[in-house]
Amino acid sequence: MREDQDIDYQEGVNVLREHAPAAREKPDPEAGREPLSLWALLLCSFFLVVGGGYLGANNGGFRMDQYTVRGYQPEAKPPNPYEPRSGGEWLPQWLAAGKRVYANCAGCHQGNGMGVAGQYPPLAGAEWVVQGTEQLAMIILNGLVGPIQVSGSMYNTQGMQAWKAQLSDREIAQVMTFIRRSWGNEALISDGTGGIVTEEMVAFARNKHGAKEDNHVAGDLEGFNTPLPGVPVDPATGNPLPGGSEAASESAAANEGEAGGF
Repeated sequence: MREDQDIDYQEGVNVLREHAPAAREKPDPEAGREPLSLWALLLCSFFLVVGGGYLGANNGGFRMDQYTVRGYQPEAKPPNPYEPRSGGEWLPQWLAAGKRVYANCAGCHQGNGMGVAGQYPPLAGAEWVVQGTEQLAMIILNGLVGPIQVSGSMYNTQGMQAWKAQLSDREIAQVMTFIRRSWGNEALISDGTGGIVTEEMVAFARNKHGAKEDNHVAGDLEGFNTPLPGVPVDPATGNPLPGGSEAASESAAANEGEAGGF
């Protein structure tokens, strides 16, 4: 008869509680953390395969070893929208560029060109804008300080800064065109330019007046209520108008005969 081998029959431990976690393969699901459905996983895999196949078939010739297809010709660089061009699109593009430059001026002269009473003169209907491009170019190039009469009212300008160092001839021409063709000003212009100012015109003004070291006062502008010399351009293309060179030469000669730089 076999001897007992010290078998411990102590029942102080709950066997079911101790072995229950090990007996389960997966924990009980919790609210909001249920396992993903097998059908959902299959559906996602299907879309990944179909989408990857579509992108592979419509990759525009992109390859890992060669970025362009053999014989591929890149599209031509789009033309500068502010260069003379056909199709009647030049002037709207020129004005749009001028409007962007005018954002530097709108804080004082306002978006509607009406200015602020007693402080900042209006540009809408102002004689300084519609009667002659040379005085307007002088103001933008060198700035303006002190009292000035505009449209019958006095304004004590505290100091409009000079923009000749910040803006190119083209940018000044664009913003001048925008000002002269906005807020009804175009109906008041009778110099034959249609309110359009060209880069050539501003270059003449910069050469003649740009050396001035301080701001203009109203008295400096007397005698310069004249159009800047330059060949008028076709609003549709920006190209010089036929016969414009002779008129521009006569205007330049007249300007050179007047009191000039400072």
